[in-house]
Amino acid sequence: MLIGKVLNDTQVIFFGLIWLRMVSFVFSSAFLGSPTVTPPIKILFSVVLAFIVFPFAKPVSTDSQSLNDFLILLAGREVLVGLILGLLTRFFFFALSMAGELISLSIGLGSAQVYNPFIGQSGQVIEQFFSLAGMVVFLALNGHHLFITALVQSFDVIPFANLSLQVGGLAEVSQKFQEIFVIMVKMASPVIATVFVVNLAMAIMGRAVPQLNVLVTSFPVTILIGLTVFIISTPLMTMEMNILMEHTSTQLFKLMRSL
Repeated sequence: MLIGKVLNDTQVIFFGLIWLRMVSFVFSSAFLGSPTVTPPIKILFSVVLAFIVFPFAKPVSTDSQSLNDFLILLAGREVLVGLILGLLTRFFFFALSMAGELISLSIGLGSAQVYNPFIGQSGQVIEQFFSLAGMVVFLALNGHHLFITALVQSFDVIPFANLSLQVGGLAEVSQKFQEIFVIMVKMASPVIATVFVVNLAMAIMGRAVPQLNVLVTSFPVTILIGLTVFIISTPLMTMEMNILMEHTSTQLFKLMRSL
């Protein structure tokens, strides 16, 4: 709809504000904001989204004078809204990374570091597995469609060209996100509990048989039993990933309604 149509100064400002929310969301989101996606692709994708949303987004104020006077504040507000929505999408992968890190440390694989492209830093092997499995679940549940839909709908719930921003809902949403950490502990609990029992048994054997070198013997036993329990409990962890995905999307839409 923009092709062949000359935009006036006010419409150019509106398009710029929409693009700022889009680009800040893309750079801070979990899937699109991955370091494996190059910045030119992120910028191009945000421009495409801005062109799609521009004909339908309704601004709060159309006064060109007020727009020019508060342009910096309006731009900062759109960047802040995009960053908040984008960072919320990362909680899904943050919880998976923390669960994988707990499991890696408990079974003795904490020193095995590999690069994790989803968080842009090195992590444990199990953490990498959780990130890849989480990405599969994320795509299987159309999580990328859900987050993009939420971004587009945010212009109906949080209109642009408006200086007001309600941040009271952030406290409530942050309290609700403690449930994500509970899910993370549930995902890692089978392996952690098993390793605890194994370490307790090895300690009793060390006291009963002093000639046994518990420190050397416990490493392969802990890794073997820990990985076995991890493989057996993988389907249960996948179910927890589904619950985690639903909880993240629920909190995302709830936050939009509170801003």
